Amino acid sequence: MKVLLTNDDGIRSPGLLALIRELSGDHELFVSAPNRQRSAAGCSMTIRGPLTAEPFAFADHPEVVAYAVSGTPVDCVRLGFGALFPQPDAVISGINLGPNRGTDVLYSGTCGAAQEAAIHGHPALALSLDGRHDRPFVHFETAARLARLGLKLLQGQPLPFGGYYSINVPDLPFDRLKGVRYAPLGLVLYEAAYELQGDEDGKRAYYECGERIPNDDVPRDTDEYWLAHGYATVTALGFDCALSLSVPARKTIDDYLKGIPS
Repeated sequence: MKVLLTNDDGIRSPGLLALIRELSGDHELFVSAPNRQRSAAGCSMTIRGPLTAEPFAFADHPEVVAYAVSGTPVDCVRLGFGALFPQPDAVISGINLGPNRGTDVLYSGTCGAAQEAAIHGHPALALSLDGRHDRPFVHFETAARLARLGLKLLQGQPLPFGGYYSINVPDLPFDRLKGVRYAPLGLVLYEAAYELQGDEDGKRAYYECGERIPNDDVPRDTDEYWLAHGYATVTALGFDCALSLSVPARKTIDDYLKGIPS
């Protein structure tokens, strides 16, 4: 397969290197990834100003054609299948340094890149390692092996237009995984409290986002629950954010709108 790889942690991310090591022997790989850290870029893209794409060489994998791009992860996949490379058979975004579970997917550059690929008709996978940022990530090889499962899933269980799979993997040795579970999204929230940092006069001050709000009552059948219990999780996601309303609810709204002047 021709597989386009990207990563919101940048083209030098150890997660991206782990994917290349795992897949390069069996697939033709192309890399279009940001030239710097672009986490939490979501679905943002560059609409004004130029994008640059500089050839990049992976020392242990000179056969992989790669470009370091000045833009966001979404920019990278758009350039990847629009200008830089042949049309891919699949797109993998990751391995992300940290999980993308629950409502994290709304902010994630990893998921944003996969979604962009999906709405252009490419089978796509977002892959994340559920490690902790206060200590080194260790078991990239576990997540990389799950990428193979993801590619088989894209082929054997393709999603409707605009859909992509998100896989989150505990930072554990592969033989310690308890299994793989399909799981809906949980709820992940962050404190809205921002703290003033820098000089007292505020001239060099900046604000820092609050920490994740602890959740001691995680619903059982969610990605967050299964990850915490040693399972890798698979979730099908897509661009359609529209709520599915009941027929009576839709009729009530229609009736209300009839009274609004055009």
